[in-house]
Amino acid sequence: GIHKCLQAVRLRKLSGLSVAPAVKNLESATANAPDVLVVGAGVIGCSTAYHLSLRGLSVLVLDTRGVAAAQSSKSWGFCRQQGRDSRELELMAECMRRWVQLEDELGFSVGWQTCGNLALCDHPKRWEQFKKWIPLAQESGIGTELVNGSDLSKLLPKLEGDWLGGVWTETDGSADPESATRAFARAAELRGAQFRLFAPSVDSLVVQGPRVMGVRLSTGEVINAGCTVVAAGAWSSDLLRPVLRLPQLRVRATAARTERLTDLGSDYAGFPNIGVWAPRCSFRLRVDGTMTIADGGYAEEAEFEANAVRYGYQYLPGYVQSPVKVNPVHDITHTRDPNPNPRRIDQAAATFHKMFPSLPELRIKEVWAGHIDLTPDMVPVIDVGGELPEGLVVSTGYSGHGLGIAPGAGRLSADMVQSGKRPHEAEVFRACRFNEKVFFKPESVF
Repeated sequence: GIHKCLQAVRLRKLSGLSVAPAVKNLESATANAPDVLVVGAGVIGCSTAYHLSLRGLSVLVLDTRGVAAAQSSKSWGFCRQQGRDSRELELMAECMRRWVQLEDELGFSVGWQTCGNLALCDHPKRWEQFKKWIPLAQESGIGTELVNGSDLSKLLPKLEGDWLGGVWTETDGSADPESATRAFARAAELRGAQFRLFAPSVDSLVVQGPRVMGVRLSTGEVINAGCTVVAAGAWSSDLLRPVLRLPQLRVRATAARTERLTDLGSDYAGFPNIGVWAPRCSFRLRVDGTMTIADGGYAEEAEFEANAVRYGYQYLPGYVQSPVKVNPVHDITHTRDPNPNPRRIDQAAATFHKMFPSLPELRIKEVWAGHIDLTPDMVPVIDVGGELPEGLVVSTGYSGHGLGIAPGAGRLSADMVQSGKRPHEAEVFRACRFNEKVFFKPESVF
């Protein structure tokens, strides 16, 4: 009921733990080949490394930048079951159970807050989509309910506008993406994992017969390993192309952080600590009192590149449902983030002001962008065996949802490394599904 909702709104976990320190960087190759080479030091790669190190395997994490340097530190921070594709719900339920105690497990702050998630709706067609998702949530044991009228006003007292209502999930929450990734990395390091950061870019996989033996860097250096995990985010499809056809687009996502809300005026005192996803505006409060804000994915921008031509047709149903702007001059490099689009933040801030006209206008402290690794159905690829070469595990394509699912995805990826086989729970994440039909329409609600 709404009373439980309000209790969740008030719950804000401040652990008192510190953010994990930086891991030690190996500037050259290790003497012995590791049991596992993880390509990518984002949240998925670091979670995988942590779960592998728990099992006593020697792990080397390789990245051409730093820990959480790319999209993993640019995430909006939502950790939600709400609105997800049904194929992700079982794994996501595992993750939500772990998020609430993850700081105790890792020993470092992840910025976790059990604050709930509210998706607002102002259009009848969208409202029907929301209502259709509720039975799926109930079947999966997710405490989600439709709210409107006075219940909606209790959740967001100063909200104005013509809203049909919203979907409220009190057990969802948020985390600080960079802190969480650093926590996984440091916890892995404390259990023996090593990190080689700011390395030359990975040029290719090294394949001998039916097996991946490691990777070759742009300098020609070869790094061998017993098993290679490709968790390279938006770069994964390029690296895997000789051995796997993986449709994946780079979508440039822009977000921002505001100044501390209470510094903008006393009217912000007591502003509800809820993750909110509304048309043209999404936001969440951070533990430092600032707010992360974006346009809710309203004006996503796909980079025009070879993959857009090669795989774009498989995304057509999704484009019809949610049009995506194509950037004719792409902004792709290993050495820095893509340039943000500040107009998207201006629009999001303007929408926020329309939603809360009695509050002072927001002031933006920082704007950034990163590349989301988008698959045609917006569901990740977590796979081993099948059409893949031996000695290779793929964990990519999280389509902007990687932070929330990272604890479970890392565990599942580590399972695959150990067994070399695709478990039943991973059938829904198999890579070959994209060869089984031509077009794909995302089933997630948002």
